[in-house]
Amino acid sequence: MIVATAGHIDHGKTALVKALTGIDADRLPEEKARGITLDLGFAYAPKGGRLRIPLGFVDVPGHERLVRTMVAGATGVACALLVVAADDGVMPQTREHAAILDLLGLDRGVVAITKADRADPDRIAAVTAEIHALLAETGLAAAPVVACSALTGSGIDDIARLLEAAAGSHAPAGADRGFRLAVDRRFTVSGAGVVVTGAVHAGTVRVGDRLLVSPGAREVRVRGVRVHDTVAETACAGERCALNLVGPRLSLDDVGRGTWILAPVLHGPATRLDVSVRVLPNEGRPLRHRTPVHLHLGAAAVTGRLLLPGAGSVEPGASAQAVITLDREIGALAGDRFVLRDVSAVRTIGGGRVIDVDGPRQGPWTPERRAVVNALDTPDDGRALRGLLASSGPGVDLARLARLRNLPAATLDALVANAGAVVAEDGLRLAFQGSRVAALATSVLSDLARTHMAQPDNPGLTRDEIASTLEAGDHPALTVTLDGLIREEQVLRRGSLLHLPGHTARLRPADAIDYDAVRAVLEKAGLDQPRLTVLADRLGREPNDLRHLLDKVGRLGWLQRISKSYYALPEAVAELARIADAVAREHPEGLLTVGRFRETAGIGRNMTMPLLEFFDERGFTVRIAEGRRIRADWRVLAPSNLHDPAPEAPGSDPTDLRVSA
Repeated sequence: MIVATAGHIDHGKTALVKALTGIDADRLPEEKARGITLDLGFAYAPKGGRLRIPLGFVDVPGHERLVRTMVAGATGVACALLVVAADDGVMPQTREHAAILDLLGLDRGVVAITKADRADPDRIAAVTAEIHALLAETGLAAAPVVACSALTGSGIDDIARLLEAAAGSHAPAGADRGFRLAVDRRFTVSGAGVVVTGAVHAGTVRVGDRLLVSPGAREVRVRGVRVHDTVAETACAGERCALNLVGPRLSLDDVGRGTWILAPVLHGPATRLDVSVRVLPNEGRPLRHRTPVHLHLGAAAVTGRLLLPGAGSVEPGASAQAVITLDREIGALAGDRFVLRDVSAVRTIGGGRVIDVDGPRQGPWTPERRAVVNALDTPDDGRALRGLLASSGPGVDLARLARLRNLPAATLDALVANAGAVVAEDGLRLAFQGSRVAALATSVLSDLARTHMAQPDNPGLTRDEIASTLEAGDHPALTVTLDGLIREEQVLRRGSLLHLPGHTARLRPADAIDYDAVRAVLEKAGLDQPRLTVLADRLGREPNDLRHLLDKVGRLGWLQRISKSYYALPEAVAELARIADAVAREHPEGLLTVGRFRETAGIGRNMTMPLLEFFDERGFTVRIAEGRRIRADWRVLAPSNLHDPAPEAPGSDPTDLRVSA
């Protein structure tokens, strides 16, 4: 377990850590000379001595101008050791550090009244009362208070036992998640190269792992790991560690304080954060819309602005959902704690928790977007998923949800199963509410049944035709609904058409007679199929009236619509495709040219271009500057492939057009 010290400058934090561990966390010459901590100091208590279990200590500076460094050290730790000197009592930085610990969600800790050898019992009692008043509304309200002296050793053993008890009841969260380490120091070691240190926020790292530096997406490999100042093979969530990193042209500039070392799947720097923000009660005025702020998250510090719905404000002591826009990218995931300081970075004004990252720039306060944010505004992953399923019309992007909340695949699958969600596996893995898909399936089946009854000569509906009968909000879930119905054989597919099992399409007797006449004319024409106007003239029909019949028969697969002006027999289309393939093979460069194709096929100018464009649309040919190239086997346009499978031509009963599954 990692323990962060906190407290006012010169209240004895470093001396207390040394008394507990035997290690002086002040490592810089200037720190030694001035007797204060300027940067993060680290001490690891070996097993034995005052502490019987290994603990790590982060000694943070207490000076007001070094609060940024304090936040970096306190992020990702499990326990706080708040230090208050008996002679001074609670001081300004004591209050600010206590507020920061609360904003970071720390609810486990010990309070040490140091320099107790300089105070009488009445003074100790008075300071204890101050401390209880300070912490009463924080997560550390129940923290034990112990008077001690690093000089005489009194109370040190009691603090050690309390810290051991806290460590014994601590189970690090996120051990099974993707690896994340917040870099708070980096340096080079002769013969090893770049080394970074920080708190492991989630997951496990092993020697040999390939990770990313984020932001920046710099690929690195872990050459070595040290935990508690000891060489190790792994480091886990809840520990501090040092990583020796190697990568192409890797330098210290690539891994500055505030970057993350993480599993590649978690990379996704953000400049917009949806957050739950709380203003400290002692703030003198509300936080208003577009207030400039300094945001501290992990070990990063970046400027930005706080955006509030309705250009409103948040009163001191109150909480609200907000958006923070940042002046540069940072790494962040849902649940990350942050601290806000004022624009001049003089005082802490509030803080909170990340809800979502990189939300939309347009419409951040629309009801639809607020529903998504409200669903995500919970630490319970299952509850978040159920809320998203209920509020997200386009479906829940499971890959994005997994990255946002750092969910392992097995955990995500279990959450999806428990929520009763239905997942579309093609392309993006989108999840939809099971009850919503079931209701949509009932609607689709009813629509098909009505269509079959009202239009007995219609073999089925396309996906787009089904979608046109639905509310726009149901369109995203239609594909997964149809896939399920087809898989369960409640709906059958024939080419692009969908129909109910057992549906038999029947042409009306008059339409069947007209189709026989159309087919006779087209067969007599050979490959040079006539225009619609010519066909209608030969049959004594109006073109628009005839088009309705041709489209209807085309759905059955007995005609192929080449363009608005041309309909052709499928066997004629296939033969023309075979000729086009042969013409291209004869060309020295494999080109299909308009003139040579028209001459070989024996078709007129008017039909040639619509036919070639039809070939392009079907993927049989592709147009280039010099002409066209064949890109598929001509048999893709054979009758057996135009519709899957091709319907049989009418037999003895021309009104019976049975739809094959």
